[in-house]
Amino acid sequence: MKKNMTLVEEISELDLELLKLLARRSKLLKKTRRRKKEGAGTDSISNEKRIRLAWEESACKFSRDPRLAHQMFTLIQDIEFISRDDAEDHTGFGLAPNTQPVNVDIAGPAALAPTQIWIALAAANGVECNLTGISTAHPVSDIVKAFNQAGARLSWKGNDLFCKEAKALDFADKVIFAGNSEFNVYLLALQAAAKHGTMKLTGGSALKDADISAFRNFLTQLGARIAHVVPRSNGLPVRLECSGLIPETVAIPDTLSEEAVIATLVAATTWGTNVAIDLSQNDAAANALGIVTPIFESAGIEYTVEGTTCTILADEPDFPVYPAITMDPTICASLLAYPAFTGGKVTLRGTWPAETSEADSVIALLKSVGLTVAVRPDSITAAKPERGHSTDQVDMQGLPASYFPLAMALTCIKAAATKEPVELPAAPAGTSIEVIESFAAQANMLLDDNKVHPNADIPHATVWTSPDAFWTMALGQLAFINRPLQLANPGSITDLMPTFWMFYNTLPEPTMVRKPREEQSGDKPKRRRVFADDNSRGRSAD
Repeated sequence: MKKNMTLVEEISELDLELLKLLARRSKLLKKTRRRKKEGAGTDSISNEKRIRLAWEESACKFSRDPRLAHQMFTLIQDIEFISRDDAEDHTGFGLAPNTQPVNVDIAGPAALAPTQIWIALAAANGVECNLTGISTAHPVSDIVKAFNQAGARLSWKGNDLFCKEAKALDFADKVIFAGNSEFNVYLLALQAAAKHGTMKLTGGSALKDADISAFRNFLTQLGARIAHVVPRSNGLPVRLECSGLIPETVAIPDTLSEEAVIATLVAATTWGTNVAIDLSQNDAAANALGIVTPIFESAGIEYTVEGTTCTILADEPDFPVYPAITMDPTICASLLAYPAFTGGKVTLRGTWPAETSEADSVIALLKSVGLTVAVRPDSITAAKPERGHSTDQVDMQGLPASYFPLAMALTCIKAAATKEPVELPAAPAGTSIEVIESFAAQANMLLDDNKVHPNADIPHATVWTSPDAFWTMALGQLAFINRPLQLANPGSITDLMPTFWMFYNTLPEPTMVRKPREEQSGDKPKRRRVFADDNSRGRSAD
């Protein structure tokens, strides 16, 4: 290290050395995961276990927190580093959108959770049906693959999913991959709970570090138990052992998440017996019932609700051939907000989930930035502000944390339009203040006294790394205020809306149709295929 370095400079120097070591470790780790026929001659599963045990032995010398040591190991095992030369050449994904008023008229993205529910019901009942115009996001495609592993007959054709008649699902002695969706884990495990046998559930990096201890404790009511494969872990992979003996009454504890409550109600329709589900202890019960009961009615599932008890009857459902799935309010809220940044209007075709508290709150959020919103039986439209922006706070009351990035972007456009500070909605618990400040800085704005101040010349990252898909969509809107911006990880959006960059890059009038490939003449050389890392996916050629 250099002499007379400040503490910040010394820490930065150490961080650089740490990143170099992690990059070297990642390169060596890839070698241990090669197949024997590729020259490694090693057993990847055995290597991973030996590496983990050696890590735990070393980690206890530096930290007394085994949970922290496990989280760090999971994180560095899944990090993929690019080479130093690639890192120096990497400039990020450029966001320089067309600033003309938008004129959008497209099909609204289908809701992810109802899609997963319909897939679970179709797979469990083994009926013939078609889910048309649904999302191919990872949580959906992963659960399709998972149920096919258990004996379902699900197949894709574009954005349509076809379910053919099939025998009862069989989870026994299967190893099933749930992706990175906890909801998928709950849907799969709870359906398997009614059948005697043992299965193994695996998942992506997010599920390896998840905490499903509340769900694990709940499963004992259903005569099932979870054993974590990795010691001192609360996430995946797990072994699920099921007795197949479902009780007549199931009490939902207060510790169970809303997704787990929904999955329990859905799975109960597949258990083949009458089950009374006591929801009195769980605060998320009302929302869960609001999501599943319209689907039950559409699927012909018999149920009753008396007070805080929902009883699922074992009658055979009358499954529709073409189940109707409403639009996803979270994704649609972001698309409908574009006129606040550019003017014009956005029309999304489909069924808006009217008469739900979340849908009503989304409309209130859009109206709080002056947009006019019109809901029709087959569409929803948002148009440019009637009277321009005000300095009033953006209305995010009653909305989940996933809406905060959009509310943050809307606050920034208000500040930019009025040239006055605008108060920021209360950040959800656990939201990093560093993320909020760095996001505002991308628009040349300063966060001070819980207000966004425009025209602030403060240091900001040249290339911004998005924490998740919702922040990625919000940064795309921020580029209308301060273009161009550079995004380090555009692939972060694919878990939520795989077609987002097709929409964004073809504004102001996106068609959402891929251009056909050019015909190759005999004398014309074929285009070379260049494979890049995930962070470069979706980049348009300039």
